[in-house]
Amino acid sequence: MNARPLESPAYSQTDRAVLRVALIYMLSGFVIFLFMGLLGLLMRLHHAGWYVLSPDWFYRIMTIHGTGMVAGMLQAAMGAMAAALSRSVKLSVRWLWAAYFVYSLSVAFLLYAVLIGRFAGAWTVLDPLPFSGRTWDVWAGAMMYIGALCIGLGFAIYCLHVFLTLRRKYGGIGTALGWRYLFSRGPAAADLRVPQPVELAAMAVSIVGMITGLVGAAVVLPLLADAAGWIAPINKLYSKNFLMFFGHAVANLTIYLAVGVVYALIPIFTGRGGHTSKLIVLAWNLTIVLVMTPISHHLYQDFSQPIGLQILGQVASWSIVPEVLLITIIGSLSHIYRSGMRWSVPSILIVTGFWGWVLGGIAAVIDAAIPANNVMHNTLWVPGHFHTYYLLGVTSFVWAYLYYLIGDLGDVHEWASSKIAAWLYGVGGVGFVLMFFFAGADSVPRRYAVYLSGWKIYAEIAVPFVVLIGISLLWLMADMSRGIGRAWQAISSAETRQTP
Repeated sequence: MNARPLESPAYSQTDRAVLRVALIYMLSGFVIFLFMGLLGLLMRLHHAGWYVLSPDWFYRIMTIHGTGMVAGMLQAAMGAMAAALSRSVKLSVRWLWAAYFVYSLSVAFLLYAVLIGRFAGAWTVLDPLPFSGRTWDVWAGAMMYIGALCIGLGFAIYCLHVFLTLRRKYGGIGTALGWRYLFSRGPAAADLRVPQPVELAAMAVSIVGMITGLVGAAVVLPLLADAAGWIAPINKLYSKNFLMFFGHAVANLTIYLAVGVVYALIPIFTGRGGHTSKLIVLAWNLTIVLVMTPISHHLYQDFSQPIGLQILGQVASWSIVPEVLLITIIGSLSHIYRSGMRWSVPSILIVTGFWGWVLGGIAAVIDAAIPANNVMHNTLWVPGHFHTYYLLGVTSFVWAYLYYLIGDLGDVHEWASSKIAAWLYGVGGVGFVLMFFFAGADSVPRRYAVYLSGWKIYAEIAVPFVVLIGISLLWLMADMSRGIGRAWQAISSAETRQTP
C-alpha cells in the first residue's frame, strides 16, 4: 500500500502487542469519524433545504457530531502516537487498554443523553445550559457531563502512562523534555541523551493532557454534585472558564498528537529528518504553555471576564504562530523540499495536512484578533477554522499514518489509482471548508437550525464537496481493507518480522 524508501526496525513481541491496541484505537476512531461525517452531511443537506430536519433533531445531531468528531479523532491520534512510540519506547498494553475502556464509555453516555434524553445543548456543554434545557431533563445534561468526564479521564490515563514511561526512559522530566540539550553550549556531548522529536511531542502532550483531565474533573464533579443538590450552585464564571479550558485543550491536543506522528513519517518518505534540533525542543516546550493560555479568545464577548484573561488570550493566540509556522511547519516542509519523495497516499495526505494546518491556523489568528472576533466569532467563520484544522489537518495526518502502518505491517502495496483518492480528499475538503469561510464572511451565523433563503447557497455548494470526501474515503477504505487482515496477522504471529 505504500513505498518504504527507508528500512524500518523489526517489531519486538511487546511492540506488536502495543501495535494491536494502537490499531484498535485508530480503527475505532476511523469508524466514529465516518459516522460523524454522515451526520455532518445531514446538517449540510438540511441547511441547503434538500433534507429538512426538525430543529430539535438538528441540534441533537449537531451535539453528537461535534462531540463525537473531537472524541473520535483524539482516540485515533492516541493510537497513532502509541504506534509511533512503540519503535523506541516500551509501552504497557494494560495501561493502553485501561485508557481505551474508560475513554470508550463516553460513547454510551453521549448516545444515551442525546438519543434517549434528547439532549441538544452542543458539544461545549457550557453551564448552565445542560441543566436548564427546555426539551431535555437534568439527567440528560448529567449524562453529557459524565461522558465528557470519561473522555478526560481516559485521555489522562493514557497521558500519565506516556509521561511516566518517557520520564523513566530518560531519567527525569527535564531530560525527557530536552532541557539539558537545549541549554547546552556547543555540540552535544556524546553521552547526552536527547529525546526523538516524536518523543518530545508525546511528552509535551502528556503533560497538558494530565492537566486537562484534572481540570475536567475539577469542574464536572462539582457540576454533577450541584445538579444532585448536594452542594450550593457553583460560580458560573468558574465553570465556564474551566469547561472552555477542557474542551479547547482536548481539541488542540488532538492536533499536536497528530503533528507528533508526522515526525515519525517524514523520515520514512523523504530520507531526511528524524533528528532533534534545539528549535524543535524549544517549540515543544513552548507548546506546553501556549496550548493552555489562549482559551480566552473564545470569551472576548463575555463582559464579566477578568480583563487580564482577555489580554492573555490575545497575546497567547498570536505568540503560538512563530512556534507552529516557522519551526514545525516550515521545518518539516524543508525536509520534503528536493528530497525526491515519491507521491503516495501517505505523503499526499501529509502535505494536505500541512496545508490544512496553515489555513486553519491563519483563520484562527484572524478570529483571535479582538476587533475581528467581535464581528466573526458567532458566524460560520469559526466552524470553517476548526473544520480546516480537523478535516484537512488532524485527519490527514492520522489517516496517513494508519494507511502507512497497515501497508507496512501487511506488506501490501497501494493501488496506483489510490493516489487519486488522496487528492480527491484534499479537493473535497478544501471546497467544503471554503464554504464555511465564505458564509462567515457573509455573516451567516453558526449553530442556527433554520436558515434564511439567502444563506442556503453556501450549503448547496458544500454538499457536492462532502460527497467527494465520502467517495475518496470509501476508495481508501477499499485499498486499506486488502491489508488489514494481513497486518493484524503480522502483529499477532509468534515470531517477529523484519520489515523489508
